[in-house]
Amino acid sequence: MGSSKKGAVAVPSDESLGRESLADLFLQASRSMAHSDARLYRSVDRHLSRTREILRQADAITDGLPLDTAARSTRLLLGAPSFERQTRRTLKALCRQHSVRGYSRMSKATMIQRLQETGVAAPPVPMEALSKAELLSLLRDVLGISEQDG
Repeated sequence: MGSSKKGAVAVPSDESLGRESLADLFLQASRSMAHSDARLYRSVDRHLSRTREILRQADAITDGLPLDTAARSTRLLLGAPSFERQTRRTLKALCRQHSVRGYSRMSKATMIQRLQETGVAAPPVPMEALSKAELLSLLRDVLGISEQDG
C-alpha cells in the first residue's frame, strides 16, 4: 500500500480508490453543487415571477380606478377616524404628544374628551380593532366585489 517504514502515513494509490481519482471526486462534487444551485435559482425565479404577476394585477386594478376612487378606497381601508376604537395606550400616547396633563389618572372617556377639547384629530381605526366582517366589507368595497360575487 505504501512505504514499509514504521510510523509513515500510508497514502492510497489510484488503484485502491477504484477508478475515481481525487480530481474525479472533486468534479462530481462540483457538478452536484451546480445542480443544487440551479434548482435554488429556478425556485427563486419562479417566486419572483409570481410576485411580479401579483404586482402587475394590483397595478391593473388601481390603474383602472379614477384617482379620487383610489384615494377613497384607501381611506375606507384605513377606516373612519375614531377615538373610541383606539386602545388606552394609543390615547395616552396622543395625550403625551399634545401635552394633555394628568392623562395617566384619566379614564378612556375623559382622555377622549380632553383630546377633542384640545383640537386633536381622531386617528384612523387600527386594523387590529376591525372585526373580520368589517375587514371583508372594506376589501369588497376596495376591490369592487359585491356580496353575491364573493
